[in-house]
Amino acid sequence: MNDKFYALPEEKQSQILNAGYKVFATNQYKKAPTSEIAAEAGISKSLLFHYFHNKLELYLFLWNHAADLTKKYMCKYQVYETDDFFEMLKRSLLSKCSLMRDYPHLYAFSLRAYYETAPEIQNSIQENFNDVSKASEM
Repeated sequence: MNDKFYALPEEKQSQILNAGYKVFATNQYKKAPTSEIAAEAGISKSLLFHYFHNKLELYLFLWNHAADLTKKYMCKYQVYETDDFFEMLKRSLLSKCSLMRDYPHLYAFSLRAYYETAPEIQNSIQENFNDVSKASEM
């Protein structure tokens, strides 16, 4: 899935992802215009749909990508590799700051997505969130 998207240079991928995070962070799923995402990313709407078949696929990709990025940055900053609570807190904060520098709208998107009321989104997000929560408890 998304082979065409992953074939893009990383800089272009980041532009598209940041555009999606920004537009979905400021609009409900149903009211977020894909044309605005495309314009923000500097690509055409048809090219956006070339990489992601529809708006739902893009949205869920962004949700999963946000979770993966969070894990990646937490590993990069070795958040869980210390027993010292304050050191863990410091590393966690540094990882989040670094992530926000690269993806400024990621956390706002994640918060809005978690509380999204559109049924096609709500069910997928809640299932995924519950799966991730259970996996982190182990």
